[in-house]
Amino acid sequence: MNDVRIALRHLFKAPAFTCLALLTLALGIGVNTSMFSVVKGLLLNRGPFPEAERLVEVIGLTPRGEMREFSPIELREIREQTTTFGSLTTLQVTPFTLSEPGKLAQHVTGCLVSEDFFTTFGVQPALGRPFLPEEHQPGRNQVVILSYSWWVSRFGADPHVIGQTLRVDGDTLTIVGVMPAAFDYPMMWPDTHMWRPLNFTREQLEWRDYRAFRLFGRLAPGQSPEAPSAQMAPLAQRQAAEHPESYAGLRYRMVPLREALVDSLGRRVSWMLLGLSGFVLLIACANLANLQLARAVTRAREFAVRSALGASRWILIKQQLTESVVLSVAGGALGLGVAALTNRVIERNYLVGGRSTVIAIDPPVLLVTLLVSVATGVLFGLVPALIGSRTNMLQALKQQTRGSTSGRGHHRLRQALVIGEVALALVLLGGAAQLHRSFVRFLQRDSGWDSARVTVASLPVPEARVPTYEARLEFFRKLEARMDQLPGVEHAALATSLPILGYSGARVVLRDDQTPADAARLSSAFHVMVTSNYFATLGIPLLRGTLFAPDIKQDSPQVVIVNESLAKQLWPGEDPIGKRLGSMDSGQAYWAQVIGVVKDVQPAAALDHPSTRFVVYKPLVQEAWSYVQMVVRSPVPAGQGEALRRAVAEVDPELPADLMGTVSQIAAYDQRNLRLAAKILNGFAGLGLALAAVGIFGVISNVVAQRSAEFGIRLALGAEPRGVLMLVLRHGLNLFAGGLALGLLGAYALSRFLASIMPRLAEASPLPLLAVAFVLFLVALTACYLPARRATRVNPVDALRTE
Repeated sequence: MNDVRIALRHLFKAPAFTCLALLTLALGIGVNTSMFSVVKGLLLNRGPFPEAERLVEVIGLTPRGEMREFSPIELREIREQTTTFGSLTTLQVTPFTLSEPGKLAQHVTGCLVSEDFFTTFGVQPALGRPFLPEEHQPGRNQVVILSYSWWVSRFGADPHVIGQTLRVDGDTLTIVGVMPAAFDYPMMWPDTHMWRPLNFTREQLEWRDYRAFRLFGRLAPGQSPEAPSAQMAPLAQRQAAEHPESYAGLRYRMVPLREALVDSLGRRVSWMLLGLSGFVLLIACANLANLQLARAVTRAREFAVRSALGASRWILIKQQLTESVVLSVAGGALGLGVAALTNRVIERNYLVGGRSTVIAIDPPVLLVTLLVSVATGVLFGLVPALIGSRTNMLQALKQQTRGSTSGRGHHRLRQALVIGEVALALVLLGGAAQLHRSFVRFLQRDSGWDSARVTVASLPVPEARVPTYEARLEFFRKLEARMDQLPGVEHAALATSLPILGYSGARVVLRDDQTPADAARLSSAFHVMVTSNYFATLGIPLLRGTLFAPDIKQDSPQVVIVNESLAKQLWPGEDPIGKRLGSMDSGQAYWAQVIGVVKDVQPAAALDHPSTRFVVYKPLVQEAWSYVQMVVRSPVPAGQGEALRRAVAEVDPELPADLMGTVSQIAAYDQRNLRLAAKILNGFAGLGLALAAVGIFGVISNVVAQRSAEFGIRLALGAEPRGVLMLVLRHGLNLFAGGLALGLLGAYALSRFLASIMPRLAEASPLPLLAVAFVLFLVALTACYLPARRATRVNPVDALRTE
């Protein structure tokens, strides 16, 4: 404690140094604490599930690397084939339609869950009971369990809520339970407020292509995550032999739950930001080491006196290290405030809705912050302490009347630190510039369709509201007619998917000279069901043939339109118009005639979606699904959202439309995670640039201070001030050049890494690196010029008097 008191006394005696060091440490440690809390919350968090290390998601991977969901019959086969799972469950996050007397219907996000759901995840309702086995039978699933947050916000945390009823999807459901607060886990089921038991009809249980569910398992005790894969390999082989059109080349993979919660792009970007935040801390450490070295020179006489009075070298080292650690721990404490502010920004922007339950400064984060603070103090304080403890007593005491000087090794170390700062700053600046340039180019690319002035809404159509296929078609017909009548609407259409976040519903396609047995070698194409005005509404150009006729009927000859890439893939060098195209569904090939070819389109928003390469468009009237996307083009798209809702209410007041917004709004929402990553990287780059500028300025100022007598003599002997200015500038820019050479190599390596993890966004290019190198040159030139100008103003008389 005595060392700590002495350290505090010395730090209070140098308020300018202490404040600058605390600010530098707070920023350096703060951004690292924030990034670590993000990585811990997103990538290392096991969620509210007991023994979460035993939880895995089962993934089906096609030969083309596409992930596939599961059907009920596949769940049954996996249960029968494997013994490594303690339990298995399927789930599907889906919108429920909530109806209340006197109010417009609204959608509430819910989750359909199969048996063993609560056993698999190891969580029971906090109030009430879980689902009973018989409630998973058709016609007996009229029960619901609420989320904790919805129970509090909607029912006022009423403990007597059990037994009350809700009108959902046309059914009257009885509330039987409320989940614990921790189960409101945004990484797993964001904004999910209801759980209902999943049940299947006899036809669905045997429908092999009814793949709409995620599959999770809890490993049996003592089993590794890889164990089920070995047992499921023979199952995949048998499925491929019996149903080659659906299973050829399919393999099963087990993904630990914490890896399944964040996509691969999110994981890579998070780890990258954590690593780059370490660069900021290294620059801060180099800066502080420089400050400590300069301070050690001014304290050389103090150390000499203490040595003369009997202090050992170890005592001097210990005292200086104590000062550094005290300083860094104090800076770490301030850094927690910086981390808290940074986390608030991240939480407001993160896709899961800003839940602080995921990203938080908790005890593990505090412990890591403490360890980083201590390590930082040792890192920037050790070398200056070693150098300061080697003070020559006689030389230091003689310097009482002559300014302090330092050895050549001391200067070289300080110069090396500045070179390192410049290199690290250039890496951060280069990465930020690369990401920004690529992002702008991505937004300016030709997506193949006109996304301007387009508004989109989503509309699930529960079977309870339209129980027959004919009723569904009639509903869609009335809805599209009402959309056409909306004021200001130029075009309106319905579709099962839109090129905003990417298409879904891939099926194997074949020419008429191919058979389903060739499925492993055939291509898959996304199938999109559209109304006839779809292409005009989205501005997708027709390249060949014709579009769907407005009067096409359900019993009209089956026709399709394909995109340009699929036409070239199936009929290279041929005219695809009039050709027959087969689509595999439920093990059978359904044939249609190609009547048109349209331009390829790309998702307007999703940066991590695979490119939408092959697409087949079918008339909605010939294959109507239980949900559609509503899309209109108008001069003022922002005002059409509520109009779409009213259009649906006029056709059926019990069906609410979910407004997705304009295409630009949807794109901004989907891209906000990467936009946030770019902003964070920009912040790192700005901090690195500022710290590097301070480092260069400090070193050159110290050079000017120590060589002021030399500069005075040069001026007294007739040297031009400009010559002295250039001498100092040359010294500083030589340091910049050394950092530039190393930094360009590191920045290029980072740009290549960014291109590898975000191939649709980042691209390695020398132009951003050259631009940031020029910016850094201007900053370094300014940081050198200010002390160099001071060198030209040294009074020769004062310099000679000092000598």
